[in-house]
Amino acid sequence: MGRPALFVVPHADDETLAAGVVLAEHVAAGRDVHILLLSRGEKSVVLEGLNGGGTMGWWGVPHNPALEGYELLTEQTFGEARLRELVAAAGALGIPQERIHEAGLPNEGVTIAAAKAAIVSTADAIGGDVGLWAPSHTVDNHPDHLAAGRAVQQLGTENPTRWWDRRYYILPMYWQDSRLSQVQHWWDYASSPAVTARARNACRAYGSWQPRAGVFACGYHSVYAAFRTVEADPKCLVHK
Repeated sequence: MGRPALFVVPHADDETLAAGVVLAEHVAAGRDVHILLLSRGEKSVVLEGLNGGGTMGWWGVPHNPALEGYELLTEQTFGEARLRELVAAAGALGIPQERIHEAGLPNEGVTIAAAKAAIVSTADAIGGDVGLWAPSHTVDNHPDHLAAGRAVQQLGTENPTRWWDRRYYILPMYWQDSRLSQVQHWWDYASSPAVTARARNACRAYGSWQPRAGVFACGYHSVYAAFRTVEADPKCLVHK
């Protein structure tokens, strides 16, 4: 099996939206691919929407949990639902559940120090010369994403021999961002129809609605426009 690659993911869906093609390409190349989920994203505004508080853009009308057949969600059960989506998406990309690791960090409370500790601990457990992928440390606005990216950036500065292989992925909502001029970026396109299909299928995992099975399309409720962008033309924008 090829050299390990560890993808640092602040919240479920970041990996599919920003790195689905890269993940599928790594799997196709025979690399040992791992995902480190920093947070279950339990404080997303989608939780309130699923509980009937307002109208989510993708759904178009307010949810009625009693009518639709599910109990009101708590932060815990919502986080569990988001994890199920990640596991399904990773499977579509060719990554088994046992290669998904969790750091258990607080949503909207990821710090650089905590992310660094989780990355090092996970890489130590994987073993070998581990390549790192993380959200951009520059082209992003979410504090959790920036903390993850800056954690990888700092690890590389502190120990460039161990962490020599570092890449950063950019979420679709920033593909036209002016800050792209600050980084050396490029497009990663699917090399085969199979990779394209895997990237699209991973998106679909986040749009599945089966409330009686604890599946709530959390990803699509949150950022459906970004998913549609990726589904229409699977590719990734990355930088060093």
